[in-house]
Amino acid sequence: MKGKAVGVTRFGAFSDFAARHVLKKHRLQPIKDVALLQLGGTQEIIAGMQNNLIQGGSVSLPLTINARKLGFRELLTTEAIGLPFDYGCIIVKNSQLKSRREELKKFLRATIAAYDLAIADPAFAKRTIGKYTRTTDTATLEETYKENVKDYALRIPYVSLAGLNSILKFRAESSAEVKKLALDKMYDNSLLQEIQKETMK
Repeated sequence: MKGKAVGVTRFGAFSDFAARHVLKKHRLQPIKDVALLQLGGTQEIIAGMQNNLIQGGSVSLPLTINARKLGFRELLTTEAIGLPFDYGCIIVKNSQLKSRREELKKFLRATIAAYDLAIADPAFAKRTIGKYTRTTDTATLEETYKENVKDYALRIPYVSLAGLNSILKFRAESSAEVKKLALDKMYDNSLLQEIQKETMK
């Protein structure tokens, strides 16, 4: 890949983070050794590869399926490269954490219940995915379920310290202000810890 180009959606997006992580892991310096081009979206990344504008790109489901059909090869997955990253987080103010604690716990219990249902009834989970993504394509539903439920979802979705630290380090490369943030004050797993203790009684 040295001297070639990789496509990302936007600088600062997950695709950019993943591309830089992989390049560094293989001793290539982003920008210097391998150009990174902002293309706006995953469809545009695939089009860029078709037209040889770029020689690789970070692509997510369901467009990974389309890319394979076009003859492109999937070289790495997020799981394979061991990338710690908290992709989806629930964020609230400290004041809400104190004043609406029980309401927030109800929300988290519902999240855990949804996970349990998705594991217990894959067919229902896939129908639900299809409803909100507006697709009936079997291959897309199968892969989306496998990746987002079976492979990566956690029953008790604790904030990962390693994942959060990865994000901070990534953002610190382009923002000096990020370096001043205190990691230990940015997350709170206490509600989930309380819920887990309750279920063990």
